[in-house]
Amino acid sequence: MLRRIGITLGVLCVLVCGYLYLQALGSQNAPPTGAVDAPPVDSLTIAFGSCNRQTAPQTYWNTIASHRPAAWLWLGDNIYSDTDDMVRMQADYATLKNAAAYTAFVETTPLIYGAWDDHDYGKNDAGKEWPVKEEAKTLMLDFLDVPAAAEVRQHAGTYQTYAIGGVKVLLLDTRYFRDALAPPSRPGDRYGANPDGDILGETQWAWLEDQLRNSTAGAHLIASSIQVLPTDHGYEKWANFPAARARLLRLLREVRPALPLLLSGDRHLAEFSMDSLGDYHVYEMTSSGLTHAYEDAREPNDKRLGPLITERNFGVLHYTAGPNGPRLRAEVRAIDNNAVLSTLELPNSSMPRTLKPCPDSPNCVSTQTDQPKKKRDPIPFTGTAAEATARLKKLLADTPRTTLVEKDDNYLHYTFKTWPIPYIDDVEFIVDPEARVIHYRSASRVGHSDLGVNGRRMAKVVAAFAAE
Repeated sequence: MLRRIGITLGVLCVLVCGYLYLQALGSQNAPPTGAVDAPPVDSLTIAFGSCNRQTAPQTYWNTIASHRPAAWLWLGDNIYSDTDDMVRMQADYATLKNAAAYTAFVETTPLIYGAWDDHDYGKNDAGKEWPVKEEAKTLMLDFLDVPAAAEVRQHAGTYQTYAIGGVKVLLLDTRYFRDALAPPSRPGDRYGANPDGDILGETQWAWLEDQLRNSTAGAHLIASSIQVLPTDHGYEKWANFPAARARLLRLLREVRPALPLLLSGDRHLAEFSMDSLGDYHVYEMTSSGLTHAYEDAREPNDKRLGPLITERNFGVLHYTAGPNGPRLRAEVRAIDNNAVLSTLELPNSSMPRTLKPCPDSPNCVSTQTDQPKKKRDPIPFTGTAAEATARLKKLLADTPRTTLVEKDDNYLHYTFKTWPIPYIDDVEFIVDPEARVIHYRSASRVGHSDLGVNGRRMAKVVAAFAAE
């Protein structure tokens, strides 16, 4: 009897071990449980511009069409119609929409989106006080052929979001909710600073933050009709509302969306600008205007990159696939001869990713989960993010059965092979230079319970990092 029981137990043991080995082999072929990846951008062209007098010749649309853009973005002053007479404004839109060259451009360009500035809002430099802003909004959306059921038609203001390939486009409304401009404090300026004033309004702020925090796009365009980064000139700009400008830059630094670029118009000139926020850099591209430019401009801008463009121009954005995500080549081009006047190239700067949620099964631990039993504290570090990353890589290089499969400036993805049964677990790290912590997620690729393996592994890693 004992012999029969022993044989039965032996057979069961072989079967269980065989099952576990087959499952372990399956884990080696299963897809990794890595970070949330952005949709790829293989090759994509987007064009944009601003400041267009509908009564001026519109023949330049053929030049823009030669780039075969997937989309055209209007950045404001799409017509010049400074009036509270909506019949007149509607006629001004019709003048542009019926221009032969623009009609042909629309027919060959898949997507046309847009924001407004002041002259298509109805009054120069106007804000939330403008009494016919709802009527002007309807005419602008009609001009853009925005569907009647579109979300933008249901809420106050004209802010919108669109996906163009793997690029997320956020069109801000800098008019509908904007507080009053302040009088100048320097000779020669048109406006000064309204220290507590706002531009977007709380509803639009909440929308913008939600769109950025929950985005998995590979690249982001944030369009503002007025300039965001420049602070030197005395005309309309975000710096006239310093609290709002600081809030926007703080949000970008905190969320760090993938490959972000600010777009703006308004100034009848073109330029690239950059502002540094510690280790985080924000870039802006201004393109203006299509039918007229400020040819004698000597406008100061201590954040300018490259030349100041004072001839008629438009913007072209070329996205191509790169080893760590999409790359962007931004070009300011001349209306008259399509010449490249200024360029900026931006690789994907490896902003922190968001780790995938832990599954319902108990084989995962993470610092970015709301499940209490799986929640762990991030690893604190001192010194720079680069030094912390180097320490972590050195520690894991000495760990048996560990393989580094992907790395960026602030992201590491390892596979761990268990022993004696060779399951594959995925372990990821995100180094956050602002909070000075390392987030991690350790999870089994297959199976249900890991008997606490991932939790014990990460406890050892945390302890070893602290002892370094």
